Amino acid sequence: MTEAPAFFVPAATPDTRESIFAELAKMCMRPVPKPAHRIYSMRFGKGEDEEWIATVGETLAGVHHKFTRSRGKTAELKLLLGDPAVVLAIFPGDPYMVVTNQNLPSSVGSAWENPFLVGESEIRNKTYFAIS
Repeated sequence: MTEAPAFFVPAATPDTRESIFAELAKMCMRPVPKPAHRIYSMRFGKGEDEEWIATVGETLAGVHHKFTRSRGKTAELKLLLGDPAVVLAIFPGDPYMVVTNQNLPSSVGSAWENPFLVGESEIRNKTYFAIS
């Protein structure tokens, strides 16, 4: 994950980002997090062999880890995964809720529900927005 930028909401202006973020929180039945607790990106596991990254403003990206055994040696293959859904916001809690542009007026055909849930035990890393 890269260094986090200052807080933003994709497609929102500086004048509308707080109200849009509040609407997304309401959709998830979550309180609006304080600025220091707003999540920019998180890496999480899905099952035993997939790892995904949800980053605000970017499409979902993942890796499928496949292990093969040949002649007594184990090798790992990493298959890149992707999904066209753009992450709009990530709300903390257990479970965490990730809001994407799936099922919004210009639906993107994502394989993920919107919002989708990520349990605390699945999270491997979180990056918070920079405080300006």
